[in-house]
Amino acid sequence: MNSPEPSSAPPNSLAQLRQGDAAIVSGLVEAVGYDDGNGSGAALLARLRDLGFTAGARCEVVARMWLGGDPLVVRVGGSTFALRRAEAAAVCVTSAVTA
Repeated sequence: MNSPEPSSAPPNSLAQLRQGDAAIVSGLVEAVGYDDGNGSGAALLARLRDLGFTAGARCEVVARMWLGGDPLVVRVGGSTFALRRAEAAAVCVTSAVTA
């Protein structure tokens, strides 16, 4: 009774996914510990949206560096990008449904 149902589980961040995992973007949040130089993560969120990290987009972690897992190589749409873990933490995802 104490364990939450899978459908009520909060979304994970892209930074928490393992290599080979695919997910659906559910939204963007300001990343804790990310500093863009002016005290706001607004520039990061705008950049991520411009790259295609929008709600409903399918993304996949293609590779992670072995020491510390930073950076991540992520595919969204038809493009592949390298993101720092702090940047990937701003992308909220839910599990991709496999058919």
